[in-house]
Amino acid sequence: MPQAKPKTGAWLSRARLFDIRLLLPAAVLIWIAGPVPGTIAPIAGPVLQSAGTSSHARMFRWRDPRGVPQSGAQNETLSNNWSGYGISGGTYTVVQGTWVVPSVSYQSYSGSPKVEASSTWIGIGGQDGDSTLIQTGTMQVAVPNGAAEYFAWYEVLPDTEVPINPKQYPVKPGDTITATIRCTASCGPYALSTWVLTVTNTNRWPKPYSITLQYASSLTSVEWIVEGPCIDNCSSSEPSFAYLPNFGSTTFSAISVNNTNPNLSRSPNGIIMKDPNGKAMSSPSDPVGGNAFTVHFTI
Repeated sequence: MPQAKPKTGAWLSRARLFDIRLLLPAAVLIWIAGPVPGTIAPIAGPVLQSAGTSSHARMFRWRDPRGVPQSGAQNETLSNNWSGYGISGGTYTVVQGTWVVPSVSYQSYSGSPKVEASSTWIGIGGQDGDSTLIQTGTMQVAVPNGAAEYFAWYEVLPDTEVPINPKQYPVKPGDTITATIRCTASCGPYALSTWVLTVTNTNRWPKPYSITLQYASSLTSVEWIVEGPCIDNCSSSEPSFAYLPNFGSTTFSAISVNNTNPNLSRSPNGIIMKDPNGKAMSSPSDPVGGNAFTVHFTI
């Protein structure tokens, strides 16, 4: 697979959409939509979508000119778009994690686009060519004038993300988010299963957000990730990824998979992201107790 590279034209198109979202009041940008196309089938009522949504993508590995996947000094995966920890090789039907929403600021790179974005999430699927991925998390967006935007979302590939109504469920830096993705019926590989996604913000939501979906997942991997979201050609072999804002660090804790401690280790579970600009990095710390770690932004 060729190494993914940023595309300037795609960035400008996406940047304009993000600019609109940042300039208009949130209430103006939310409307009621019908069922989302694709493999997802909402069960309980309509979903909320906002203008200018981005997408997320399965994991893409950094490869050398011969196409050989590259690894870190301690056998971590090197990725174009993911950082954090992931496990694979089993059948996974429940994942949970807690993180603190990082405060982001615009990082001026050479040739920087107008908008930089990162997302923090948990998910099932999406590793090493797997085209299925069900996930939920928070998005952090920054622009040159110092403004930043934060919101919660969920997504199932191949559909784009669905923002969770920020008026009802606001997200701010420093908020503690706990998310759970759970298969509750027909939980077999690639079966059309019933999933319940639950997101809690202990700082400011009076009750958790929850949605029940139907989705066919491979069930073959599970992740806790800080991502540079996809901005163009997301289902192709050469997607374009967002440049990272400076997010400092964010800590994942209370991690579990299939209701047990995953006992993470840097090799082979660690994932390091190299930003498309070629300089910024998003790297996880060593895990603590097998179920907690911190992801750091460096440049």
